[in-house]
Amino acid sequence: MTELPKQIIVNRIPYSVCNSGEDYSYEADPGVQEIRVTTEAAPPRKRQYFMWEIAHLLLTSAGMSTQEADKYHAGVGSVLNRLVVDNDLEFLKCGKTTPSMIWVNGLPYAIQQGDFKELKDEDLGGRITYDTLCIQILENLKPDIKKYVIVHEITHAVLFEANAGNYSSREPFVEAMAWQLLYFLQDNDLSILKPEGE
Repeated sequence: MTELPKQIIVNRIPYSVCNSGEDYSYEADPGVQEIRVTTEAAPPRKRQYFMWEIAHLLLTSAGMSTQEADKYHAGVGSVLNRLVVDNDLEFLKCGKTTPSMIWVNGLPYAIQQGDFKELKDEDLGGRITYDTLCIQILENLKPDIKKYVIVHEITHAVLFEANAGNYSSREPFVEAMAWQLLYFLQDNDLSILKPEGE
């Protein structure tokens, strides 16, 4: 990554990405649909600032107060940064096979697909366990539903790994944020955010 993208779509809204005009600063301004990041920072730091602001937009769109988002967006953004950098997420856009593992905050979460009786009994499409780093998904879900369920479980992991209070266990919040995260991952070519040399 040498430059940030000129435009990014967050919550299905296009944002222009531009220079903040100040040293070591960053902000998202939904009123004018801009994300501003200093050009003075090193490329990896710019990417992190950028992802912090995307996290803030995702968190507030999912129903978190601005005050709470101010508290958690850097941690969540840092985990999102690693999610984008460490994984090939193209399976969420096209017919690629679901990976058997996804990295979240530097930890390898296994994605297991199967006919899990306990999930069926509880009328769930998926479940995550943080201690065992395992995501279980019902294998017979329709492809678009399966993508959402995987991102839903990844959202739990992102919030847990970011130590975002108890938001990782607030199911209505996770559901709302997972939709926004799925749209973000599907609506953008995030390969530009990969580190230099990839």
